[in-house]
Amino acid sequence: MTRSLRIGVLAVAAATVALADYSGYAAEGNKQAVFLICPHHKKYSAWSLFLTVDSSDPSKVLSFGLEKLVGKNSEDLAPNGYEAVLATQEAPQTPRELLGTLAAKDLGGHELRIEKDDALHASLKALDADSYRLYVSMRIGADERFVIGGKEEKKRDVILRYDRTKGRWKAYAVALLDFEGNKVVSQGAKVLSGICFPVGAGGISLIVGDLEGQAVTLLDNSKRHSEP
Repeated sequence: MTRSLRIGVLAVAAATVALADYSGYAAEGNKQAVFLICPHHKKYSAWSLFLTVDSSDPSKVLSFGLEKLVGKNSEDLAPNGYEAVLATQEAPQTPRELLGTLAAKDLGGHELRIEKDDALHASLKALDADSYRLYVSMRIGADERFVIGGKEEKKRDVILRYDRTKGRWKAYAVALLDFEGNKVVSQGAKVLSGICFPVGAGGISLIVGDLEGQAVTLLDNSKRHSEP
């Protein structure tokens, strides 16, 4: 997806993150990655949202989790970039750090949070037995956030759905606007594997989504941020 995305390296110190303590709940079962949050910046680490599912019945969600893919980012894994990071998300040998999990019984009433700089909030709300609505709120500036779901649901609505033919959970955009307000998904649903973005000293001004292998610019504040 990011092969066509040409962005320069912007120097900024790597931030350490700490996740709110949710009692270290770890479910027995199989892990399925569902959404990737990928920086385009050397030495940074992508975040992976995942579900732990029952090994005998993958449609049954046991927990929702967040982990860091240590040292995996689209800049260091060029030329394949985002696609390469996406592959590491599934590879068992990838170094990763578990940041936290929520038991299925707590979904809808709690969220995963990266407390450092209020960097990330993520939660799921059950819609039916085979689907959950995803909420993500990521800090992109001093007083700005990029949001999927919640108050931005009309612009970016993403549902986790279980595909019974493949035994897999995936994230589907059921409503999605690009940065100019054009509808790129208005009917049906398309797989949205995650987002990719450069990180600059002033924050994040460009976010690209991977919509079934196609790059879609979801946010572009670069011109505004470059103005004096």
